[in-house]
Amino acid sequence: MRRAPSALLLLALLSLVACAPEGPSGFVTFNVKPDANCVYTPEAGGNLFFPTGLYDISPGGAGDLTDNCSSPYVVHLLVNSFLRPNSDTDLGRAEPNILQLHTAEVKLMSIRHQTIEFNRNANDVLPNPFSVTTNNSLFPAAGSTPSTGIAAVEIIPRDYAPQLDGFVGGQILAEIQIFGTTTGDVDVEFKPFVYPVEICDGCLTLCLRFITNNMLSIEEDVIGDECPDNSSSDGRVCIDPEC
Repeated sequence: MRRAPSALLLLALLSLVACAPEGPSGFVTFNVKPDANCVYTPEAGGNLFFPTGLYDISPGGAGDLTDNCSSPYVVHLLVNSFLRPNSDTDLGRAEPNILQLHTAEVKLMSIRHQTIEFNRNANDVLPNPFSVTTNNSLFPAAGSTPSTGIAAVEIIPRDYAPQLDGFVGGQILAEIQIFGTTTGDVDVEFKPFVYPVEICDGCLTLCLRFITNNMLSIEEDVIGDECPDNSSSDGRVCIDPEC
C-alpha cells in the first residue's frame, strides 16, 4: 500500500514551483559618453550617455575617391555584473566569480525589428547576426550594488556601412548580447540590449580645405570635450584632408 506524501513534502514541492527563475547575472545599461579626457568610465556613465546613437556612413567628402572617413561604429557599453563573491581564504579558494567578457553577438535590424540583409554584393554576403570581440573583467558585486565596467563593441563594421544607405535619415536597431566566462569556468550570457542608431550621410564629415579660422572654432565647438578621433559618430567629426 502506497503512503500519501507528507504535508511537509507537499509544502516543499509547492515552494519550489512558486519560486521565480533567476534573472541574468549580467546586463547592459547604456552607451557611455567619453569624459573630458576622452576616457570612457563607469563613473562618467552615471550621468553622461547617448540615449540614441548617430553614425555617419560617408566614406569622406570626395565620395568614392577617398575613404578617409570610413570607420566602424563602436559603442562603449556600461556593463553590470550581479555575481556574488565566493572565495574562501580559510580553504585557500580563489575568487571563482570574476566575470571575464570575451564576445558580443550583434544583430542589425530595421526599426520594425526585421533583420537587415547585407547581400548587395552576391559574391561577398555579410553575415547578420555576427560576432565581434570585446573584453573587460568584472569583479563580484558588493551587496545589492552590481560591479560595473565598460565594454567596447564594434556594432557596425566599416564594410557594412555602404549597405545602410537606404536607412539615411532614419534609424536602425542593434541588438547586442555580451558573453563572458567566470574565473571558475562558468559561461554567462548577458540579457540582450537593443540600441537605436540614427544613420546619416555626411552629417559628421568636414572637408579640410573648407575649414577657415572661423570654421575651425566652430568645428572645435562641435567636437567639444569628446574625442577628436575622426570617427564620424556620436557627435565626433571626421575631417577629410583630401576633399
